[in-house]
Amino acid sequence: MKSIWLNLPVKNVQKSKSFFKEIGFKENPMHANADNLGSFLIGEHNFVLMLFPEYAFQHFSQAEISDTSKGSEILINIDAQSKEEVDEMAKRIKEAGGKIFANPSEVDGWMYAMGFTDLDGHRWSLLFMEMDKMPK
Repeated sequence: MKSIWLNLPVKNVQKSKSFFKEIGFKENPMHANADNLGSFLIGEHNFVLMLFPEYAFQHFSQAEISDTSKGSEILINIDAQSKEEVDEMAKRIKEAGGKIFANPSEVDGWMYAMGFTDLDGHRWSLLFMEMDKMPK
């Protein structure tokens, strides 16, 4: 296998593209001018996030779209480089219209994390790990 990417259904491609730009995701130049989809590159290895209108996603997946107001189909974790990065991202997410479901906080004495939902209710987590404090 060569690579992997994440496809997500969205209700409004343009609003979702704006949201992810506002929180600091890097738009994929390959699809920057596309109106019918969104694409972003995440992290130093340029993990690809693809955003498709719900009807297109449903066609590709051959399954109903999960109702994110009733449950979660996935939790997407992003590795943060500092506690400050986690705090700054929480601020940006609120300003961009996302919802924080877990405020930034210390977890188990060696992690600092926060959780949020994007405009379509997909759940994300940003996590900073202090590996030297991780229990052995």
